[in-house]
Amino acid sequence: MIKIKSYVNDPIDIDLPTLEYSNLDRLNLHRALLNGVNLRSASLIGVDLRSAELENTNLSYANLTEANLIAAWLQNALLMNATLVKSKLNGADLRDANLQNADLTDADVWNTNFKGAKLFGTNMTCERLDEALLEGALFNKYTIWPTPFNPLLHGAIEI
Repeated sequence: MIKIKSYVNDPIDIDLPTLEYSNLDRLNLHRALLNGVNLRSASLIGVDLRSAELENTNLSYANLTEANLIAAWLQNALLMNATLVKSKLNGADLRDANLQNADLTDADVWNTNFKGAKLFGTNMTCERLDEALLEGALFNKYTIWPTPFNPLLHGAIEI
């Protein structure tokens, strides 16, 4: 049994031995305390993670399609190969997160902090990308940017 605590909601009991590969679709995890948790390959479709604490959390291969991650804390999170299609990342803190090969197609990234994030091979065809913070974010020739967006003019670094 796993107990997910939150600053605003009653704890949620999940009858599983681990959250890896779990199905947490559409749960209300607003302001949940998930720092350092292993959510690798979890299904989090449409989940409410507003202002959730997800620092150092493993979300690699997780499906966060249409997830609400507004103002979520994701510093140093692992999001390799994660699906964030149509997610709301407004004001989220992704400093130094690893988003290698993640898919952010149509994600709203207004005021999202990508400083120092690894964006190698990431699909960055996001909405309001020109209003995201990209200084020091690392990308490569496989990173997909919307046309005519130039990440170098926003402080991203090509490796």
